[in-house]
Amino acid sequence: MADTDFAYAQSRLQSRYGARADEALWRALEASRGAGHYLAQTRSGPLAAWTDGLADARDPHRVEQHLRERWQRHVDEVAGWLPRRWQAAARAFGRLPELPLKPPDAPAGAAADPDAAARWLSAWQRQLPAAAEAALCRRPAELLLPRLSGGSRAGGPARAAGAAAVQPALARLFRRHAATAVAVFAYLALVALDLERLRGGLVVRALFEPEGA
Repeated sequence: MADTDFAYAQSRLQSRYGARADEALWRALEASRGAGHYLAQTRSGPLAAWTDGLADARDPHRVEQHLRERWQRHVDEVAGWLPRRWQAAARAFGRLPELPLKPPDAPAGAAADPDAAARWLSAWQRQLPAAAEAALCRRPAELLLPRLSGGSRAGGPARAAGAAAVQPALARLFRRHAATAVAVFAYLALVALDLERLRGGLVVRALFEPEGA
């Protein structure tokens, strides 16, 4: 992708990247004891666009559906900023969080199915245009895949710490490969981690909040 082709997308990505929630906000959210209070704190600021229209955080299925819809809408928006030859790969990246990385009948705590990830990576890579940076575009997906498997759906300090370990590598890819497709997928991977964290915070509180709270 030529720099001139990517200039518009890069300016939009940079703006969205800079507007992501910071650790101070995440710490404030994680101090919330109920789903309603957690949701209320997201109503303004960088997370507002993700929870706008979510009226009740006590239904975990509704939370999951709402955030999946917002994620897909955002992926489509980002894809629309790109030259046409990159759009299919960007939209396919948006399906990554939905991968069944664990077999449906696997017991709790079972390891992810490594073949599922490999199959997805191979199929996705075939959608990448022939370009100098295409091989490096795999790296954001490879960093994100382990975070979306196994128990990463849960909330809590362990999950947040795991995401925090991946984020610096993705941020470096975003900065070092600005004005290339690598930055697109690094950005989308970072957003996916943010939404994983938001979803975990809401769903865990919804599941364990006392009745009538």
